Amino acid sequence: MTRKKDSFTIARSEREATVGDVVADRFVDGAEAETTKTFRLPVRLSRALKIHAAQTGQTEKEILIRLISDYLDSNQ
Repeated sequence: MTRKKDSFTIARSEREATVGDVVADRFVDGAEAETTKTFRLPVRLSRALKIHAAQTGQTEKEILIRLISDYLDSNQ
């Protein structure tokens, strides 16, 4: 005997999110929006960056942000 399967449904929340709501939900006071950049580095630079970050208690991201900011500030 075969039984017909119930149809598949996904329950929606009571409130439908709008674009404005999504932005508001992700807003953190004082935090700047971020984006992702993907690029290739020579292995020697990647290793040196990782070692420097570990030795100085910084993240690679923090170092790269500071370097890029300094570069752009001095080249405007």
